[in-house]
Amino acid sequence: MPSNAIPRLWLAVIVAGLGLSLVPNVCDAAGWRRLLREDGINVAARDVPGKPYLEFRGVGLINANLFQLLAVLDDTPRHCDWQANCTVSRVLKQVNEFERFLYHRVDSPWPVSDRDVVVHGTVEVDLAKKTVWSRFRSANLAEAPPVKDAVRMPKLEGFYKLEWIDADHTRVTYQVMADTGGMLPTWLANRASRKLPLGTLKGMRRQAKLFAGKYEAFHRRYNPQKGGKIPDRYGTFDPAGAAQKP
Repeated sequence: MPSNAIPRLWLAVIVAGLGLSLVPNVCDAAGWRRLLREDGINVAARDVPGKPYLEFRGVGLINANLFQLLAVLDDTPRHCDWQANCTVSRVLKQVNEFERFLYHRVDSPWPVSDRDVVVHGTVEVDLAKKTVWSRFRSANLAEAPPVKDAVRMPKLEGFYKLEWIDADHTRVTYQVMADTGGMLPTWLANRASRKLPLGTLKGMRRQAKLFAGKYEAFHRRYNPQKGGKIPDRYGTFDPAGAAQKP
């Protein structure tokens, strides 16, 4: 085999494993370039000032109650059932009911090493807009030092934005910016990340449907329509007067 065939083969395996395809880009006023649309989910990317990696965003409507989706997000041990490329997800430290530290590991196609990250997650409520934000960013925690068989991601930041449409519909925005670290070329890391919003939102749809009726304790605690209430320190959520079904 020629000496330059191995790098070509290595790259071909990675690209094939990531299922990449070229999609025409359309840039809007905020710098977002449309990458793809599938099953009603729009995926876009934009440059991050001063950084070589991109920020990615997916937006789609999910036929599920906002609190059902919050319950899906709250169920950390099952994140890998629906989040794209997830292999490990567990709670490291519970600060309070709406703040926690998580350990998250993602699979990478051979011969690229898996990536992992410690995430600080919080939940915030926007009363006026009937919107809940689940934000996350990378953090350091003594309980989870780097491991030998994975590359610790230097930076991960993003959010899930859940917008109440009506009792059965929620608009979800998933936005993420990641520095995957290691020796993976930036252009290849960006290519690997471009379909994460699509896979994650489609996975959230499946999970919400699969677990319909199985998070009743969560609903009774937080969902006003089930007699629940979000604690005052996080705001209150009254769906009365929310937007009509699209």
